[in-house]
Amino acid sequence: MSTTSQRTVVLAGGNVTARQSLATKLQTSLLSQSLEMEFFCPATPQDLAHTPADARHLLWRNPEDTACTSAHNGWRDQLHELQRAYQSLHAGSESVLQQAVFALVNGQIEAMKRPEIAGRRQGLCECCADPACEQKLFGRLLQG
Repeated sequence: MSTTSQRTVVLAGGNVTARQSLATKLQTSLLSQSLEMEFFCPATPQDLAHTPADARHLLWRNPEDTACTSAHNGWRDQLHELQRAYQSLHAGSESVLQQAVFALVNGQIEAMKRPEIAGRRQGLCECCADPACEQKLFGRLLQG
C-alpha cells in the first residue's frame, strides 16, 4: 500500500452529513498529531466506484440511527462487490470519532493509541472477546 493510499480515507455508511462532520473532526484530531489525510464521503453506495480503490475504507453503522439498517446493507454489499477492504465502525455519534482514530492510526502514534484492556476473566473461554484469551484458546486447539 502506497503512502498516498494510507492517507486517503473513504467514509461510507449512514447519513452523508454525519460522515462529513466526522471527517472534519477527524482532520482536526489527526492534524494535532501532524497527520494529514484526505477524506471522501460518497453520497450513495454506487458512488464508491468513483473513489480511490486503494484508499482506507471505513464503514460506519450508527446503532442510534434505526432507519439506516437497509442502507447499511447497501453500503456493505457495494464494498464487497467492488472488492474493497474495509473496517467497520459500530458506534454512536459520541464515540465514533475515537473508534475512527484508532482504526486509522492503528497504534502507530503513542498519544492516539488504543488503551490496553485488562482481561476480564482468568482461564479460557469462548465468548469474552479478549484477544489474548482468543489466542490462548486457538493455540490450545492447534496443539490438540
